[in-house]
Amino acid sequence: MKSILLALMLLLLPAMAFSQTRTLNKFYRQHKSEKGVQNAKVPGWLIRMGGKIARNNVDGKQEKMAMDLLKKFGSVRFMYAEDGPKIKQDDVRNLRKNLLKENFDDLIMIRQGQMDVQIMVQELDGVIENLLVFYNNPEDGEMAFISAKANISLEALSNMIKAGMEEKMEDYFIAPEKAEPVSQPVL
Repeated sequence: MKSILLALMLLLLPAMAFSQTRTLNKFYRQHKSEKGVQNAKVPGWLIRMGGKIARNNVDGKQEKMAMDLLKKFGSVRFMYAEDGPKIKQDDVRNLRKNLLKENFDDLIMIRQGQMDVQIMVQELDGVIENLLVFYNNPEDGEMAFISAKANISLEALSNMIKAGMEEKMEDYFIAPEKAEPVSQPVL
């Protein structure tokens, strides 16, 4: 009996370890089969392999750091609708409310009219475990949903942002070389 329970737990462990949250799973399943909705799941190994290939073809410190972050991604789910179903605002509010209960935090939240853009993360001990990017515009029937399993340390993300800021701010903080003053004769 113990060996059967152990075998069952070992079979379920990978599914539990790599699954995304119940709320995201429910929302994805509920809306992925609606008419006009395109969806795809990309396994983590494919994203990591693509990141390795891309890293060899990019220049710059920040780009290489971004490609290194791709190594930390697991499975990613995409769902997109254009001129498709209008996801009810109640569904969007319930998604956000339930994700907040599951310890997701808002990174970016923009609302203009009925249009919503939300970027939320689930973080534990300085590591981003889940990432959600959600765009919904019921007026136009556009919706985009990207949910990713990740293992990104906040320190690595911060270092990438700092590297990008250094490049952008370089022009502002480096003083031009001082030239000799030109004296002009006074007439």
